[in-house]
Amino acid sequence: MKHFKKRSRLVVLVHVRFKPFASDTDVSFFIARCFFFDSLYESAPWSVEAWSRPFESCPLVATRLAGAGNTSTVGSNSSTHASVFCIRCGTTRGVVSHWLRSETNRDMAAWARVLVQGCHNAIICQREFSFRCLFQGRPCQLIVHLDRGFTLLDSGLGPASKALWTFAFDKLKGSADDGNKLLYLDFTGTDDGAELELDMECCPKPVVFVLHNCLSAKVHSLA
Repeated sequence: MKHFKKRSRLVVLVHVRFKPFASDTDVSFFIARCFFFDSLYESAPWSVEAWSRPFESCPLVATRLAGAGNTSTVGSNSSTHASVFCIRCGTTRGVVSHWLRSETNRDMAAWARVLVQGCHNAIICQREFSFRCLFQGRPCQLIVHLDRGFTLLDSGLGPASKALWTFAFDKLKGSADDGNKLLYLDFTGTDDGAELELDMECCPKPVVFVLHNCLSAKVHSLA
């Protein structure tokens, strides 16, 4: 694991070997965690051009550590045991998952800790997140704020956006989505007690992952 500065931001560059569970061949690549993104590279990036061309990049605010253990506990058919962890990213294409293997349990724990802390730090730094959506057929903007909670703004024509509703995080009873474009938020205190349906016009997973990371960051701040 190497640490160095890139454009005044701390970057963690890690060489990772990944062995697909149905194969005996290692796939080797590099994963870099900077302040706002996780980026995957086929080789160590040593130039400005290489840094700008990862084969995949995921915002930390929409990234989650989904699990860690060894190959015997995650359904692998491999006869050897290795430390592995799973990164899941919420994207407009759906959830993208990567199972990564580390050399030792200590390396796995260190990388998991850096990933979780990085997600929380990215949430705390940005604090407010905006998503375009439709509510009851009208164009709106969903604002998720780490301190103020949820606000839905009317995006119709006019000199100022009107807040249609506002709920604090502690009013959220549950959330769900259809994996396609609909997001359901269940708050305490709605007029009819029903959950609110939002059409995100694309896969709602980025909103869901940001929501979960906000809640996780708030819980960890209390510890």
